[in-house]
Amino acid sequence: QVFVCGDDVEAKQMVMNIVRALGLTPLDKGSLLAAQEIENYPLQLFPMWKFPIFLSLGLTAFFFFYCLALDVIYTYIYEKNNFSFFIAITIPNRVCPVMALILLALVYLPGIFAAIIQLYRGTKYRRFPNWLDKWMLCRKQLGLIALAFASLHVVFTLVTPMRAFVSWRTSKGIISQALNNKTEPLNNTTAWISDSYLALGILGFFLFVLLGITSLPSVSNNVNWREFRFVQVR
Repeated sequence: QVFVCGDDVEAKQMVMNIVRALGLTPLDKGSLLAAQEIENYPLQLFPMWKFPIFLSLGLTAFFFFYCLALDVIYTYIYEKNNFSFFIAITIPNRVCPVMALILLALVYLPGIFAAIIQLYRGTKYRRFPNWLDKWMLCRKQLGLIALAFASLHVVFTLVTPMRAFVSWRTSKGIISQALNNKTEPLNNTTAWISDSYLALGILGFFLFVLLGITSLPSVSNNVNWREFRFVQVR
């Protein structure tokens, strides 16, 4: 993208046509009052990512310490079980899907607020409140961070069978059945629920990745509004 600003509409349009002829995308930034902002733009470090990152770090810390208190500290104090190794995989694997869903909700929530405000005002040509405007401008960043948490959840889930705790629990169940001379039959209902849960999870992650890909500028610039809306609705 090439930022263009100016007080002369015709001159600005001419420059934007030259930019398009060069195969680039012009972006109208308004009058010359925006010149200082454009000049300082190369000196900024991820200006649109600060709020999403700080929000994600804050929510992650909250849910992490909540799970830590519930699964590790509580069980150690009241049940005398040392599950401190849950900090490595179990707790992050609980935090990641929660964060992914919360951030995904935060991507679409400002659109609802914007629609309510427009209906209340009776027009769509008035500027949104500053907090809502900033929130809507960082929706893409929130969505990409949500996709990152969902991807981490997939990785943590795939390595779960390799954990020593899971192997110990499985072998303990086998030994218990052998000592009791009793084999637990397969519960078809439980098997259906488990397989359906995993299948829906795979499908949901696929749609999440598809949504994230269409949010990339290089992809979104090559699809029209109807195609983009089709992916968003699905």
